[in-house]
Amino acid sequence: MLNIEQNKLQHVKNRRDIYSFFLFYVIILIQTILFTSFGRVFPSAAMMLGKLEMLMILLYVTYSLFIRVTIRKIVYVVVVMTIIVISAHYSGNSSSFIKLLLLTVAVPVTIPSAKKIVTVFGLAMSTTMVLTIILSLIGYLPRSGTATKVLFSNYQETVFFLGFNHPNAFGTFLTTIFMILSFLFYQKHKLKIIISGPVFLIINLLIGADTAAAGIFLLLIIYIVPLKLTKIYKLTYALPTILTCLSLWLAYNNTSNLGMIVNEKISSRPDVWHTYVIQYPINLFNHLPTVNTNGYFSILGNGVLDGSYIYILIYWGIVSWLVYNFIFITIAKFGIDNKNVALYGIALLTMFTAFPESHMIMFYENVFLIFVGFYQYSRDERKICLNR
Repeated sequence: MLNIEQNKLQHVKNRRDIYSFFLFYVIILIQTILFTSFGRVFPSAAMMLGKLEMLMILLYVTYSLFIRVTIRKIVYVVVVMTIIVISAHYSGNSSSFIKLLLLTVAVPVTIPSAKKIVTVFGLAMSTTMVLTIILSLIGYLPRSGTATKVLFSNYQETVFFLGFNHPNAFGTFLTTIFMILSFLFYQKHKLKIIISGPVFLIINLLIGADTAAAGIFLLLIIYIVPLKLTKIYKLTYALPTILTCLSLWLAYNNTSNLGMIVNEKISSRPDVWHTYVIQYPINLFNHLPTVNTNGYFSILGNGVLDGSYIYILIYWGIVSWLVYNFIFITIAKFGIDNKNVALYGIALLTMFTAFPESHMIMFYENVFLIFVGFYQYSRDERKICLNR
């Protein structure tokens, strides 16, 4: 029995899969490119890339199903695929939530190393950033300028920024790259990570990506303050539920004193949330809302819904919220169990920045969501995967 277990662990340690590296890299590359202004400028090409990406994800998942079949993997796949099928039936499309679930099946089982997964993702995201900036500077993508008018808050217009649809998008990419560098190098190069953090922070502040900047600031505080991860930190497992309840309360009490304060501080989020929850009831599995942008009862912000907890409930339903809640808790748990301060800090960043923004629930902006797929491994195997 001991020899069988040792063989399993050795298989996890030695696995190398160039096909999976390539598939994962290209999938993230395509999706991050589609997140820039590329889709606005080249809609036909973007449509083709979107279809290619989905085809590659399905190919990747199919390939992964034949890799190392175990009882744990079968149970995980059955549960995830059931949620995917029902969600796809109600939403009517391949949402980022569905793509995330598919990748949690495929990526961890074919690339059994958290650091390799994060490295491949980081390379793809960096490729997109460099390519987007170059294309904007030579004129193929917009460098800056007004895209749409918004009739509320201090943000009076949405502007392009170096090929991205908004400075917030660019800032989120920077924050994700800092998260990636932290995860890969914090344990061995703590001082260098702490020193580099303010550079990312200042850039985000200069371009007006305040939430992205706040996320980096939170990570820096966690890194600077001596932190020994003990059982008491499991209290943070309740954070997603607390922030969801707060979001819903603000949505229904947007004109309260607290609602007015939050409206002023984070660009009228409660007003937008209120408009959505009034028009679109929350169900177990939600149909995607058909946004009306005309008239008195139109959706504010041209249909853009910021705030992950409300976004998840409105767009994908209660079941998807339960899944994301589990994913957020999982990232924190993996950090605590492995005494990984960087991963625990990333979990807190994800939970807190999800309150005002919807970036960190998207798999193409937060690779750490995919880590939930490591539950396809036993505890001993999972520990190896998360530490290599």
